[in-house]
Amino acid sequence: MEKGKASEVPGGGIVYGETAYSKEKAPEVPIAGVIYGEIAYWIALLGILISIVGIAIYMKSGGYADKTCLLNQLWGGASVDAIWKGCAGVSKAPEGHWYLSKLSYGDGIAMLGIAVTCSAAVFGMWGGLFGVLRSKWGMYIVLALIVAIILTMSVAGLIVIKE
Repeated sequence: MEKGKASEVPGGGIVYGETAYSKEKAPEVPIAGVIYGEIAYWIALLGILISIVGIAIYMKSGGYADKTCLLNQLWGGASVDAIWKGCAGVSKAPEGHWYLSKLSYGDGIAMLGIAVTCSAAVFGMWGGLFGVLRSKWGMYIVLALIVAIILTMSVAGLIVIKE
């Protein structure tokens, strides 16, 4: 065999140089994984685009928190509460979905994009659950439902991990 040329071998394979490759077909991806992946991908992409727009607005026109102060405080190692007090004029760091009331600011829009990106897993999991239901995979249905509920409760702020 000439160097650099591929040739077929008995039994359904290809030899290229010194390496043999099988012609076996790759395993099929379960429909639940495809549904989850597609939903999570597109929602995450949307969230990233929203964040980029928000950051561009924030850098061009400012926002809820002063950007110069924010960067100086971050690089200076200030505490979270000190940063919020010094740069946004609030007594302590806001919790939950604070950005929803600040969507007229660039940093509020950027935070919305981050929240949309984080919620991609939630929507993807619910879509994946329907894929698992369609496949009738028994115990996986229960596990997928539990994960979907936990993720939904986390996004809604019902499950919170405190510092």
